[in-house]
Amino acid sequence: MKLKINHRQQCFLHKVLVSLTIVLALQDLARAQTFVHPGGLHTQADLDRMKSKVAASTHPWIDDWNLLITDSKAQNTYGAAPRANMGANRQRADADAHAAYLNAIRWYISGDTTFAECAKRNLDGWSAAVNQVPTGTDIPGLMGIAVMDFALAAEVLRIYPHWADTSFTRFKTMMNTYLYPVCHDFLTNHNGTCGTHYFANWDACNVGALISMGVLLDDTAKFNEGVTYYKSGVGNGNIMNAVTYIHPNGMGQWQESGRDQAHAMLGLGFLAYACQVAYNQGIDIFSYSSNRLLAGAEYNAAYNLWKWVPYEPYVNCDGWNLFYPAINGHGHLDNKPIFELLYNHYAVLKGLSAPNVKSAAQIVRPEVGDLDHLGYGTLTFTLDATASPYPPSPVAPVPTGVTAIPGMARVFLKWASSGVTAQGYNVLRATTSGGPYTTIASWTKNTYAEYTDENVTAGTTYYYVIQSINQSGTSANSTQVSATPVTTTTLPSGWARQDIGTVSAAGSAGFANVGDSTFIVSGSGTGIGGTADSYSYAYTNVSGDVTITARMYDITGTLLRTGLLIRESLNANAAAVAVTLGESGWRYSRFGARTATGGSMGWNDGNQFTWTPVWFRLQRSGNTFTAYQSLDGAAWFQIGTTTITMATSYYIGLAACSGSSTGAIDSTHFDNVSLIAGTPQPIPNGLYKIVAKHSAKVLDVYNNGTANGTNVQQYTWNDCSCQKWTVTYTGSGKYSIVGLSSGKYLDVAGVSTADGANIQIWQSTGGDNQRFSFTPTSEGYYRITPVHSGKAVDVNAGSTADGANVQQWTYLGGDNQQWMLVPVTASTTQGTRIATEPTATIPVQEMASNEVIIYPNPTITQLTVKLASEFENGATATLTDVTGRVLKCFPVSGKQYVLKLSDIPSGVYFIKVSNNTKSVTKKFIKK
Repeated sequence: MKLKINHRQQCFLHKVLVSLTIVLALQDLARAQTFVHPGGLHTQADLDRMKSKVAASTHPWIDDWNLLITDSKAQNTYGAAPRANMGANRQRADADAHAAYLNAIRWYISGDTTFAECAKRNLDGWSAAVNQVPTGTDIPGLMGIAVMDFALAAEVLRIYPHWADTSFTRFKTMMNTYLYPVCHDFLTNHNGTCGTHYFANWDACNVGALISMGVLLDDTAKFNEGVTYYKSGVGNGNIMNAVTYIHPNGMGQWQESGRDQAHAMLGLGFLAYACQVAYNQGIDIFSYSSNRLLAGAEYNAAYNLWKWVPYEPYVNCDGWNLFYPAINGHGHLDNKPIFELLYNHYAVLKGLSAPNVKSAAQIVRPEVGDLDHLGYGTLTFTLDATASPYPPSPVAPVPTGVTAIPGMARVFLKWASSGVTAQGYNVLRATTSGGPYTTIASWTKNTYAEYTDENVTAGTTYYYVIQSINQSGTSANSTQVSATPVTTTTLPSGWARQDIGTVSAAGSAGFANVGDSTFIVSGSGTGIGGTADSYSYAYTNVSGDVTITARMYDITGTLLRTGLLIRESLNANAAAVAVTLGESGWRYSRFGARTATGGSMGWNDGNQFTWTPVWFRLQRSGNTFTAYQSLDGAAWFQIGTTTITMATSYYIGLAACSGSSTGAIDSTHFDNVSLIAGTPQPIPNGLYKIVAKHSAKVLDVYNNGTANGTNVQQYTWNDCSCQKWTVTYTGSGKYSIVGLSSGKYLDVAGVSTADGANIQIWQSTGGDNQRFSFTPTSEGYYRITPVHSGKAVDVNAGSTADGANVQQWTYLGGDNQQWMLVPVTASTTQGTRIATEPTATIPVQEMASNEVIIYPNPTITQLTVKLASEFENGATATLTDVTGRVLKCFPVSGKQYVLKLSDIPSGVYFIKVSNNTKSVTKKFIKK
């Protein structure tokens, strides 16, 4: 029987459903109105578990306890330093909060009340002293770290029976009256900046502070404010912004991963604290948006376990570029004790797959404390000894793929990461083959798989072996490698050095024929830029179209800017272009252009957080000059381009500028220096994995076969040598691609030119069906074209499945026809560091300027378009899809325009802003 309802009944039912939806949406928050105490990071059951496990000397709890009791901040003699303005020294305030927390934990587990009394003195001292809302450097902002930690400490100590009600009340008054406003103001106003101006850790500590103080104060409004911000706040403490992108392999790229690894893990840990406190109150935001925090944790853990991770270039609302994952802090798991909490919640408690988080937790077990995180998670968060064994693994395997490359007064060592069980390495050296060896470097809780030996004598041959370390012991020696470092000689024929403009101390330059040409350029000088330059310049005279490429691997002394320069003359005010690294923190890459003699050099930003080693490239093509940078010399990102009418004969070279007028010197080491007439080959010869843009999977020989005709497919990245390819330039824009395990060539079956012709491996025939060209498509990606057919290497039907067939097809611009080459080693392990893998990336031309900034990206309902002054007086915006079909065309003016997107489906789109003189295109993703 079919029930019939009239229009009025339909309206009534609709209202009921809407009301019910609202009630259900608010139910999670409403449940928090009755708070559980203690219920910060730890419940009563958690504290009792710690106490009983330590009393029984059970591993791994007892191991972490034995570390905690040696911490200087966990001593009952610790003296706090309260002051009226907590922001006068937020770092000391946070240290005192850590001490209160650790002493409270130590009291509860040991029963010794002297530790509770220490924590009480600490908290009482601060609550008696504070009489104002904190102010100071980075406040409002980073004060949230100390506020969160004070709230978490007090939530443990509240169960101490001798913390007087009056003292506890005064502490809560301090929280409510003076500390809440500074956290609320930051998340509400962001000091007058745009929403994503501040990095995720700034928002995250304040989100954690609101949730933690809400529990301490039994204040539902404050608690809910923090929970709501985590889900939908305007800044990067919103988990949808903190985890900026979910990649095809399920990993969640962290907002600060392109900045440095310490800050990336800092924000992750703060949001994990916020989630843990909420969970202890019955509100599960750990699971929000399909466990998005876990996706971010897996990403952070994987990268710092020295695994490959995908990456999408990131741009915030200020137009700051982060092109690729940062190598600063890469592999350092020793100073961010955050993974035990995440592992025990997601993997142990909920049974979810978290292999990288699990490995990270194992490597650093037992956790310590640090400056920003309370730490000791092995003691406080471990739920099950079987799931968290200690020592956590057998002895790590012997390192493989070890290489030693001689340099100028140094030797560069690299090796493949020893899986996910090594927590560090020993580097041993001898001056006689076979030893005896002496340990020259050693580290633990750090998966860094490289070392530069600078304590060497030129001309001496050194022999090296590497050992893996973990809590279970030390591996056997790796295979021995050797290298002979060299000394500096004079510049090669055709090169010279000169100080440009007036400098306070003469510069110098040296050369060595190692590392594919190595230069050291040193100099003083007051600047590269303005209307005239002042720096040290090693150069050569060239004519016509030339490209210079170099890697900067070391900078010492005092630095303003250093990099690659093209000059029309050696006069200080000559027309010139530059790609440089330097300025604050020595981390800004920029493209500069002085378009006419005596003009002022304008600058365009590259990567905001560029760490050495970094590759730069400066190219002249006619009167067009273009600058690029790269992490690995394979995937290049355009920084800027300009047109200058310059003489056919000009100067090209390497610059060093200290910025000093008193004689201070910058010394920059460049290697892999090359000058190539015209456009250089896109891909350097080497060993690579070849990654499909649409799936993040790689070219793979089926079943590791070696026979002629064995099929080539895509497959999830693994350790098999069947996924490694030797790429070799054969001239005239052609490359061969040879499988490492088979020694056979990537081949289009039957020399076919048809769409759908299969890609396989075959012995060398010398045919053009075994030769390929590489054409850049977008940041870091290439179209791979079989020379004989002019078509494209293609994953059939855009499939993302393991085993999907690889074929050739007419090039349509699809992501399944674009590939990234990731440098790897010949070892059977994961290979080297990282590669960028933007699933929706920014085309080369988009990186050229910041005249148009779009955010958020990816977006859901609307896109904010910020316009520079040249567009403020009126321009036309055109919205197109990936096929070029125009969806909207509309006028824009003023400083920004908000584009509503509710009427277009999910996908990848382009927005072009143009006026009579300029056009800028940006790509974005609509979720």
